[in-house]
Amino acid sequence: MAMQPTLKAKRARPWAPRQEIAPVTRKGPHGELVAASNGSAGCYGGWDVVYPVPPSEYIKVRIKARWDRLERSFDSVQIGALWEGDKTFYVNWEPLLPTAVRKDHVVYEALVQVSHTAKELVVRSCLAWSATGEIRFFDAEVRPCAKPRPRRWRLGAAGTPHPIGTPSVESNTRLYLDLGTQAAAAGVDLLCLPEVMLQWGLPCDETTMAPMAIGVPGKEIEPFQKLAQKEKMALCFSVFERDKELVHNTALLIDKGGNLVGKYRKVHLAPPLEIWWGVTPGHDFPVFDLHGAKVCMNICMDSSALESARVPARRGAEILLMPIMGDHRAVSEWRWGYSDFDVKRWCEIQSVRAMDNQIHMVISRNSGYGSGVFSPTGEVLALSGGKTVVWADVDLNDPPRTTTGATFRGVCWFERREPTYGPMLGKDMRDPFENVES
Repeated sequence: MAMQPTLKAKRARPWAPRQEIAPVTRKGPHGELVAASNGSAGCYGGWDVVYPVPPSEYIKVRIKARWDRLERSFDSVQIGALWEGDKTFYVNWEPLLPTAVRKDHVVYEALVQVSHTAKELVVRSCLAWSATGEIRFFDAEVRPCAKPRPRRWRLGAAGTPHPIGTPSVESNTRLYLDLGTQAAAAGVDLLCLPEVMLQWGLPCDETTMAPMAIGVPGKEIEPFQKLAQKEKMALCFSVFERDKELVHNTALLIDKGGNLVGKYRKVHLAPPLEIWWGVTPGHDFPVFDLHGAKVCMNICMDSSALESARVPARRGAEILLMPIMGDHRAVSEWRWGYSDFDVKRWCEIQSVRAMDNQIHMVISRNSGYGSGVFSPTGEVLALSGGKTVVWADVDLNDPPRTTTGATFRGVCWFERREPTYGPMLGKDMRDPFENVES
């Protein structure tokens, strides 16, 4: 993305919605713009820095902030770029989000689509809802740039019922290598295969779990690494992994060169059986760089906990891969005993999860039916009604936008007020025996 020289600011002016909640503003000795709380819990405002509208299609906005004694840290810092004088709608803007934490400041950035019907660009930097503290904003940069080049991916999901006969690791390997070959023939760049696919159909209980688990890396994974390398196609699937005395349900990420570049250990085990079989959960949701895309993984029961997608999306994931047998909510009757598979409810669950977290989801069911690709708009881009392999084309540099011009992804993270989510972080479930003398 070609960058041009920075725009020169035309002027800076204090800004607040109304005087009674306006912060105290001043300019620092080195040109920094300071907003200090006026003592009100509703204090809101700061500085507007005005720039000319550039002829470029996009701009990259960057500003540094350093604060002291704010009541809720990041929650009390808000920065946005808005197009003033744009009469096509009541507001056209994009939030700036924190992208780096340095020793003495935090960097806020945004890639902003230019409005050529606007009169001016305003970068608004605010102290928000803190009765104490102050923020210093400095080293602002606004650089014109070209529209980002497309980042196109063909995302695929594959699954199929077991053929007749007794399954084994060897027969499952042949089955899924064949599905991988089919996907490669369709030009798939990244293929998601099912959950514990090599051990699928083998007897599972507390006596068989450890013996059937495999080492990762290991000889059982190598055929899929060779397939990825040969076809230049990235792969994801899960297996029961043996790591010393532990057994995990582990999703693997193999890049187009056949390299094992990521492992994710299922955090939310399927209760009660997977737990009682002696499987140990993972405790993190990592995000991996895969050929320029930020990729994360979930497995099956993770789908039932909204944090499973929210945490890696918060860390910047753009694609979520999920091997899955099914979802216990995707049934027409919520009762004890065997039930059906409600594909309408299934699609609603996955579509909302993709939309809420502004992430592409690629989901592979072991039986195949319901495997698909779901977009950040909530649209079902591909869905298997019986096909063994389905796929969809996406552009990671073409994000959906709100009616106010901002990207949904930007608003998704700008609007969150994480200091208020204490109960979700276990703050209401402190260890009752911590610091208690025996």
